[in-house]
Amino acid sequence: MLPVGGHSGWKSGSRISEELSHLSSAIQQSKARAHALFSHLYDRHEPVSDAKMLGLAITACILIVMILVAAVASGGGHTMTFYLFGSGLPVSLLLGATLTGIATSSGYQAYEKILVHHKAAEGIIALAACALCFWGLFQMAQARGTMVEKLATLASAKSFVDDNVAEDDSAEPLRTDESAEQRVRGLLGSAMVKIMLAADFILGILVGLFVKIRTNHDFVSWQEMKRTAKNLRSLEQRSIELLSSIEIAKKRCMAGILRAKHVQRKKCVPYHQALPFVLIVLSLASSHVLAQTINHHEGILIDVSGSIGKSGGNDELFREYLFWVKKLLLTEPPNSRVWVSVITTESFGSVRSLVKGWTPDAQGVFTDDLDHARRQLAANFEAKSAGLTPTAAGTDIIGGLWQLKALLESGSMSTSNTVSKTIWIFSDMMNESANFNMPALLPAGPEKMIEQVKANDLIVPLAGYRIYVIGASPAGLRPKAWSVLRTFWTLYFRKAGADLVSYSAECATQRE
Repeated sequence: MLPVGGHSGWKSGSRISEELSHLSSAIQQSKARAHALFSHLYDRHEPVSDAKMLGLAITACILIVMILVAAVASGGGHTMTFYLFGSGLPVSLLLGATLTGIATSSGYQAYEKILVHHKAAEGIIALAACALCFWGLFQMAQARGTMVEKLATLASAKSFVDDNVAEDDSAEPLRTDESAEQRVRGLLGSAMVKIMLAADFILGILVGLFVKIRTNHDFVSWQEMKRTAKNLRSLEQRSIELLSSIEIAKKRCMAGILRAKHVQRKKCVPYHQALPFVLIVLSLASSHVLAQTINHHEGILIDVSGSIGKSGGNDELFREYLFWVKKLLLTEPPNSRVWVSVITTESFGSVRSLVKGWTPDAQGVFTDDLDHARRQLAANFEAKSAGLTPTAAGTDIIGGLWQLKALLESGSMSTSNTVSKTIWIFSDMMNESANFNMPALLPAGPEKMIEQVKANDLIVPLAGYRIYVIGASPAGLRPKAWSVLRTFWTLYFRKAGADLVSYSAECATQRE
């Protein structure tokens, strides 16, 4: 009768014997193969040079790196071409890789059939590829020079006059030739064509050189002899380990049987069960990289009440409001969504947005699209505001804040913490509505006024918003009344959770 664990020990010993037998046979075959390769390389009239073989191995590694670089340049250029033609990214990648494969196959065949027999032709093609590459790099350097020139032009165009009405920023700039951005795009396009052609030319030659090295009989035999010697060492090492394990197993047989009886097997962690969770997280984390990203929402409120008309002769204060709103639109940040609305008797439900739009992204000095969007917003505002007059019978500032909050938070993306929200208020900040008439409440003081707006549920929740109050003119007010008004709105926006960045009596403003 076998002892407990004796049957499994017998099977283990049988497996070790079988593996030793296979190892012995493999070792003999490897020794014979290594001896044959050694004789082929060294037992001849001109033995192979190890230094030459090492040089070929290093050259092959360098060629692999060069082939990868040229393939990336060629494939990337072809992919970008199809992508700009309107093909989707997967289709563009497939067509780009196909064209690169065709160029590589054609170049390899030309090298194998023609250039390998005519060194002069090979040199001419290599020289032509080098010339095209450096020509393309020169044009890219010219493009960089044009970009630096545009940056210098933008820096020198700064205005030092606050009310520079004579200069019309909304007018389309005069262009005697093409714009700097168009010149840069033209230079970069021409440079990319030349570099792509150079990559296509040189890729086939590099592949041909690599194949020539890898098909050299001496080099292949030398590499195979190295692999055989390495494999032989590993086989001998494994054989020594198995023989040692047999001796160790004989001495520890009884201890191993006892441990096998009393030690429970540990359960393996089912790592594969986490795969569905990982796939779900990846799918939820994926985003549309080609979609327009909006990271800033901005609202502008313009007071058109009769009190604005009374604050300055000939509606001077109101005209300043319109002028500086236009200035803001001409400096709208990239990736922004903007709404312009008015403050009137009922500002929430009965007023439509005066202007709404968005600005695209800006890449470095490529700001033509952004500048065009800004000019469109300013021109649209100028046309829509031409008929505005400060004649409204009331001033519902709180209703205007509710309207902008509804607009700025209307989309699902607008509630993201990564989207900043700013409100510009061009008003004297004298709220005159049926539910909150400030002229009658000013004598009570700002604290009593805050208590009333809280009691009437008139505080708009504006957590995370930045507020700019512009043109809060003291005209027609006593100093104490103006101070009470400012203190009230400071407390109001603090209760609303907003950041009151500025409360200015002047209309002149600029972005931070």
